[in-house]
Amino acid sequence: MNKKTSSKLNSHKAPASGSKASPKAVKKTKAASKKLAQEHIALRAYFISEERQRTGRDGNHLSDWMEAERQLMREAEGNVAASHSVH
Repeated sequence: MNKKTSSKLNSHKAPASGSKASPKAVKKTKAASKKLAQEHIALRAYFISEERQRTGRDGNHLSDWMEAERQLMREAEGNVAASHSVH
């Protein structure tokens, strides 16, 4: 490995243990997480809407979105509980 390659690899190292991310990086990460969460909700709401319309149930895009949020929250809570259980 030459010096140029070595310096490129070293510039992409993870921060040292115990160091904190910059406020800008934290804000960017939170924004990306929020966008990802909204994309997951939108996708789940789409499938809920498709099922609702196929079965002739009453509802609208808002009720589909709220149901998607409820389902994803329950799943997330279940995953957290499962990850904390003793094996």
